[in-house]
This record gives sequence, structure tokens and C-alpha cells, in this order.
Amino acid sequence: MKCSYTFLSVALLIATCSSCATFKAIRYGSPKPDTYRHFECDTITPGRKPYVFAVSQDKSLDTVKFNGGRFNHETIADFFSRTRGNGVLLIIYNDSIVFENSFGNANVDSIYNIFSISKAVTSLATGIAVDKGYLKLSDPVTKYIPELLAKDSLFKSLTVEHLLDMRTGLRFKESYAGNPFSQTAKLFYGNNVLNQIEDLKFDCKPGTKHCYNSMATAILGIVLERATKLPFAIFLQDNVWIPLGMERTAFVALDDPVHRHAKTYGGIAMTVKDLAKIGRLYLNKGNWNGKQIISEDFINRSIASTFDNGTYSFGWNNIINQADGKEIISPKFFAIGLFGQVLFCDPIHNLIFVTLGDKKGCEFHWIFDDLGNVITK
Repeated sequence: MKCSYTFLSVALLIATCSSCATFKAIRYGSPKPDTYRHFECDTITPGRKPYVFAVSQDKSLDTVKFNGGRFNHETIADFFSRTRGNGVLLIIYNDSIVFENSFGNANVDSIYNIFSISKAVTSLATGIAVDKGYLKLSDPVTKYIPELLAKDSLFKSLTVEHLLDMRTGLRFKESYAGNPFSQTAKLFYGNNVLNQIEDLKFDCKPGTKHCYNSMATAILGIVLERATKLPFAIFLQDNVWIPLGMERTAFVALDDPVHRHAKTYGGIAMTVKDLAKIGRLYLNKGNWNGKQIISEDFINRSIASTFDNGTYSFGWNNIINQADGKEIISPKFFAIGLFGQVLFCDPIHNLIFVTLGDKKGCEFHWIFDDLGNVITK
């Protein structure tokens, strides 16, 4: 009988914990590019008129060998085979694909979780919502999440712009060390993210300092859905996927099947070519083939960061270069994800680099900065 009680207790514990963040973090381990498949997802459906990049493959990029820096007398394909793992690389120059390759068991149509590049996509959606009058950058989050009014009083000072710039003042530790009890694991694997938001405390007043954390964009996602009265995926579908002529279905992971809060900070999964179209939109200051999808002012605000904000602005980062012995902020900008996913845009040379895959530990944005200078010579 005692064994029966023990078995029953264990069974009840498993049943109780099977949906909790810690259990799922232990079960699934460190997030992977296909982890979105483990979550309830909303679907983003493309329209009927896809935009297809022209192809003018530069064969010299298949054979030229690079030396110095991160290269060891090797071609681009050799380098990425060594560093990328399973993944894809796309280079677009003057709106034409000049290099396209896949590595490992990936292919260019593979759908990958883009992780924190999702923050740049969420920023894009926010800018469109601002343009359409759904919300303002100066709006306090409590306007859309009034539940927070009964929590810490500093929530009244937290604005949409603070969320976009990661100047929230919130006490949230961004950690990817594989700790299943961390705040990041709880955010990524937990149910009903709003409960976690309501428990947050502040280290300082919003707007005081920049501190990167995914919770800021999680809050922004709820604000955006409540302001537009649409699921995040549907808003993206109507205002980004269809207007930009995306070619493939994409997915947005949700916190759970009941509450359905989108993982706007790191849960979008899409293809490399469709992601490149977002880069093209930003290079063209929000204009897509003659139609202004998002205001040029919002784009300019997004891709021109400052040192006091960690060279981060509205989901994007700027490259830092050296000039006369001093660091300067370059107009080249990029969005980056957990596994070296990078969307890199070079407005000087009208270049877009995109890589998606499953291997950490490589600063691909610096490689793209170097390659851009070589390709355009």
C-alpha cells in the first residue's frame, strides 16, 4: 500500500508540474532554433503576392579566400561550415541575392526561431501601431495594463518608449546559463506571463538607465495586443507579412493555450529570405516599393543609437568602429538573436546579411561588417 501511495504522489507531482516553467526548462533544456514547436503557436499567413528577390549570384564569393581577423585562408562557405553548425547565410546587394548557402542539414527554406531578433520585429509592429494611432510612445503601460496600478507605483512612470529602449528600471536578470529556476527560464517556459509581470519590482526609476532584458518586450507585447485589440500574429500578418510580400508561413510562440500572450521578445520563427525583407524595409526608411509601411521618423529613431543606451535602440544595435583612436557609432545596424541569428543592414553599401542557425559563440555582425567592405570593393 505504501508503494501505491508513493507512486500516486509522484504521478500527482508530475501532473501538477508538467506545465510549470521549471519542469519544461528541465525537460527541453536550453532553447533551440526549433523550440517554438514545443509551444502553442499562432500562425502568420503570407499574402498572395510574394516579393521575390532577384538573383545575381556573385560566383567570386564562392571561391575567394579571406585571411586575417576571423578568417583563416578560407572561403565564406568554409568559414560558415566551421562556425555556423546547421544554418543558412544570405547576402543581398542592391536588392539582389549575391550569395546564398546552407550548412549542415539546413536549407534556405528552413523555419528558425529568430529569438531576440523578434524584439526588432515587435518594435516594427509598435511603430506601425503608433502611426495608426493605436498608442503613443509616451503612453504609460498602465493605460493598457491597469492591473499594474495596484502593484509597484513606479509602473505609472513606465512608458512604451522605455520598453523599446530597455530603460525600464525593472529588476530582471537576463541569463542564459541553463538555470531552470532563472527569471529568463520562467519567462520563456512559464504560463501566463502577466502573472510574472505583476510580481516584478524596480531597481530604479524608469528612464534612468539602459539595461537589456527580454521582460521589457514581453510587456510591450501585451501593451500592443491590448492597444490594437488584435493578436500579435494577426497584427503582423496584416501590417507586415502581407504588405512586404512574405513568401512563407511564420509562427509566434505563446505562453500557453489559455492566456495566449505572444512571446514577442524571442518567439517568432520564420525563414531567412522573409527576414531579409524586414532589413530591406529599414534600409528604405520604411518605404516598400512606393508605399510607406512605417514612418521614416520611427525608422530613424530605431537605427541611430547612443553610447548611453548601450548602442541599442528600439530592438536594433549599431556597429561601433574606430576613428582617430576613438570609438564612433556607425550607421550600420543589426538585430541579433541567442544563437548567432543576425539581420545586418549596411545603408552605406545597400547590403543585407542574414544568418540563422543553431550555434552560439560567433559574433557574426562583426564578420558581416568586414565582408561588406570586401564585397563592395
